[in-house]
Amino acid sequence: MTSEPILVVEDLHVAYGRVEAVRGVSFSATSGSLVTLVGANGAGKSSIINAISGMLRPRTGTIRFDGEDITKAPSHRLVGRGLVQVPEGRQILGTLTVEENLILGGWHVGGASTQTLEQMYERFPVLGERRGLPAGALSGGEQQMLAIARALVARPKVMLMDEPSMGLAPRVVDEVFRVIEQIRSSGTTVILVEQNARRALRAADHGYVLQSGEIVHSGPAHDLLADPRIVQAYLGVEQQAGPVTPSPPALEGPPEPPDTG
Repeated sequence: MTSEPILVVEDLHVAYGRVEAVRGVSFSATSGSLVTLVGANGAGKSSIINAISGMLRPRTGTIRFDGEDITKAPSHRLVGRGLVQVPEGRQILGTLTVEENLILGGWHVGGASTQTLEQMYERFPVLGERRGLPAGALSGGEQQMLAIARALVARPKVMLMDEPSMGLAPRVVDEVFRVIEQIRSSGTTVILVEQNARRALRAADHGYVLQSGEIVHSGPAHDLLADPRIVQAYLGVEQQAGPVTPSPPALEGPPEPPDTG
């Protein structure tokens, strides 16, 4: 007997005025899985994440988390229940110290204990070394680790991650995805929004390809990566006879500026 999904999105519609950004999106995630939403800029990925986290009110549709309808729930209440977002652009508080940012991550779950903070410093040693520095003094990669650690302080059951690799150098992207896979391995469900489609699908259990606000393909992530039609149409690789050539996918965008880590 299979367990009920921990997150279910049904017939979701999100609009900005008269512009409908998300049209009829439905998907689900089981506990401990990693599900990715991929697509080009403007496909509706971030709008879906923001609707799930309570940052946007859907026009229509239903969102259920841990068996309860949360469609109209405010974001701060969802954090306290274990639905936590790592936002696009990190949104760390640059004038506060690294430790103060982490403490704020525990605001809706009764605070961040000394033990929790030490666990974060053990998991992310660079944050321990810089705990007393203003967060704005960190490199882009370090700020991304801080954003992830701040979310983990809230003890999430489901972590929503919006473009965690954006603007990072390739070696830093490797580290970010290593951390994401560790989080999933620890039992936390991860919903990953990524423009880096190939990398996201390699890490995921299940994938959904979005185009113009709609899901156009879905399935086990390895099946999507192995489908020549999807590779050619959405991952920007010209399909030839034999194995797929490992060219950079179009959805990954142009090369990112260097990041010092």
